[in-house]
Order: sequence, then structure tokens, then C-alpha cells
Amino acid sequence: MKYTSCIHLEHGITFFSNSVQICCISSHPGGGNIMQIANYHGEPVNWAEIFEKRKLMRDGLKKSIIPQKCTGCYYLKDQEWNSDNYFDEVLIGHFTHCNCNCIYCYTEKDKKFFNNNKTYNIYPVIKDMIDKGILSKKSTITFGGGEPTILSEFEELVYLLLDYDVYNIRIHSDAIKFSPAIEKGLQLGKITLITSVDSSSEKIYEKVKNVPCFNKVWENLKHYAEAKNGLIRTKYVLIPGVNDNLREVKNWMQMTYDSGIRNIAFDIEDNWFKENRKKIPKYIYVIFDFVNNCFKQYGLDSCELYERASNLKIDRDNSF
Repeated sequence: MKYTSCIHLEHGITFFSNSVQICCISSHPGGGNIMQIANYHGEPVNWAEIFEKRKLMRDGLKKSIIPQKCTGCYYLKDQEWNSDNYFDEVLIGHFTHCNCNCIYCYTEKDKKFFNNNKTYNIYPVIKDMIDKGILSKKSTITFGGGEPTILSEFEELVYLLLDYDVYNIRIHSDAIKFSPAIEKGLQLGKITLITSVDSSSEKIYEKVKNVPCFNKVWENLKHYAEAKNGLIRTKYVLIPGVNDNLREVKNWMQMTYDSGIRNIAFDIEDNWFKENRKKIPKYIYVIFDFVNNCFKQYGLDSCELYERASNLKIDRDNSF
């Protein structure tokens, strides 16, 4: 049946440190964060209950009842949707610990809380999804966080997904710690690695990340790039007043190419974007347009726009 919905509403699930939700999309007017299980800390999941909630929501969508929290989300599409019970959009973001300290991280609002936040083992939950046949092999499995490579179960979990033959595993890693499992997944062509370097110089990197790991990160990225089958993106999160320098952006694109990487991603710092969405300075558009339109001049193959950057493009397109 054709109706308005999205990939997350239909078959998405997100594991946070203390809850299970449908997705992590939150920059649209509705604010997102549709709850599935509150106060969750790794307990066995009643999948039948989750699917019953999904059915009730889907019944509403078929009657054009869009959840209020989805208002204005660019993921919504009017098309034919599959109503079977399975998951193929999974975000693993149940951890908040990290080995760097980015100034734009959501944990900045309460470092003491997030640094002491207990992390549960997600491996048994994912294994249960596989055993019950509700995790599609065509899934997009995304690791957020936190830094995934410092999870005690990370290597074992990635190998579990590779052995299950999931072929679209997206891992957001700062690349400070080298991971043999990521290297293996890249060699198999089943992993996309996204690393936010947010800079092209040690000075700006340390200003954003608060750790002296600039050279180490680029060395690890070059090593990962030797695995020719997987996809690697260096990411630039534009932070007005910090790294909003066109020369820095140009040098980042050149360094990406010189490291053997052919794909990039671009976004804008979340809090700044939400506060300034209706009054974006012209120079931000200049940087955005340069990245979005000129990446091929640097020998790069693609530029992926993340949530705020995608909204920026949509807002301007709709204003014409």
C-alpha cells in the first residue's frame, strides 16, 4: 500500500544508553525521539511487543496520521512500503565513552554524567535478532556513540555481522584506535568507515578534538585506505567560529585525496544550526556550495550530506 512513511518508521530501531527508539533524527521541527523502550539497559527485548507498536503506528500512517515528532522530517516519503516484521535500519549508539573530546559532541552538556554512564553489552541483543531472523542481511547497521572501537565487544560484534553477511555496516570512528575488524570489513567491501577529522591542520584538529592525535588519525586512515573494497569517508563538521575557514576546508579535501580516500561527508554543528537555521550567514553557504559542488575537482567521487547539511540544502531550495 502506498502511504507516507519512512525507512525508520517502517523498519528502524536505535539503541541508546538508556532507551530503545525508532531513530536518532532530531533536527526537524517535530524533534524526533519516538520511544520504543524507556529505561533500557541491555535486557532481552520482547520483539513481539515492538512489532505490535509498529503495527499500530503503521495503521495510523496508512490513514495519513503522521506522528507529531516526525513533523517536517525530510525522510518522510509517499511510496509503497513493506509491512513485514523485520529490521533493516539499526543504529548502535548505546555507549557515550570516547577517546577524544570533540567540542560539538552532545555529551558536552553534561560530561560528568556521560563519562560515568554505564554501557551495556549489545552483542547478545544483536545475536538474538540474528537468531530470530528479524535482522535483514540487507540492513544498514550504523555504529554511532561514543567511540565504537573502545567497546569491549566491538571486534566480536563486527565479526558476527560480517559472518552473518550483512553487507552495509556504517561505522563512525575517530580512527584514533586501529581496528582489525574494520580493516577486515573494508577488505570484504561490507563496511563504510566515516571519520570526522573536521580539519586539515594539527592546530584546528586539537581545537576541535582536544586530543593531540592528528597525525595518528591520518596514518590510520591511510592504512584503512589500503583495503580497496570498502568505502571510507572523511567528514567535516563545520563549526562557525572554529573551523569555518575555506582554506582549511580545501586542504581537508586535498588531504583526503592524498591519503588514498575518494569520498567525503559534510555537516554543520547541531546546536548552532538549530539556533541559526532561519538566519544562516552567506559565508556558510559559500563553504557549503564549494564542498557540495567542487569535490570532483579534488579527484573525489562523492560527497554525502549529513542531517543539518541536508536540511540547509532543502531550506534554500524551498525558498526559491
